[in-house]
Amino acid sequence: MKKTIFWGSLLLFTLLAVMVNSQLLETYDRSIILFFEKIRTGFFNSFFYLFTEMGSIKTLLPAAVLVSIGLAIKRHYWEACFFMLAFWGSRGANHLLKGMFERERPAFNSLIEAGGYSFPSGHAMNATVFFGFLFYLFIYVLRKGNHHSTAWRLTVIVLVTLIAVSRVYLGVHYLTDVIAGACAGLLFLGLVVYLYTFVISRKSLRQQAMDKNE
Repeated sequence: MKKTIFWGSLLLFTLLAVMVNSQLLETYDRSIILFFEKIRTGFFNSFFYLFTEMGSIKTLLPAAVLVSIGLAIKRHYWEACFFMLAFWGSRGANHLLKGMFERERPAFNSLIEAGGYSFPSGHAMNATVFFGFLFYLFIYVLRKGNHHSTAWRLTVIVLVTLIAVSRVYLGVHYLTDVIAGACAGLLFLGLVVYLYTFVISRKSLRQQAMDKNE
């Protein structure tokens, strides 16, 4: 991950965290929620419900298990372990952050039920980590589809954006919740990628040392 993205995400998340209970931010968030309420249609309801389900644990957990099994079958054991670490670690970190800020969910006409606190959005954070790390492994580690990396990157960005926007459209998150969730997801993703590269590089150095001693 580029340092500008990491530090930019940290700066934006910190700014939103400091202002999360401010009147200015609340007024802005309310206006966005009301805008989405005005444009609701049957088609949009179904469209965004589909994407919110794509970011739910009901979808991501089976997908994470299948990806990890596939990696293990191909003998990418470290990659499988780190993929599950990214999945569960993101959820755990989001739970801790929600408990830290304790922001209540929007009290508007939501189209679905959602429990827990609102800031930062779990869907936005978890989807960013899940699809971001999947993209990283797919392109930079497994070297699959690297000739079309830009197209894959755009696909991930669009998918995560639609999942995030779906939470605002359906009335269970404020816009700043999903922005903060995406920022927190990028920060956690950067941490996981750093740990992965550190472990793999250490493993490679140990292997080289063993080869020299043989």
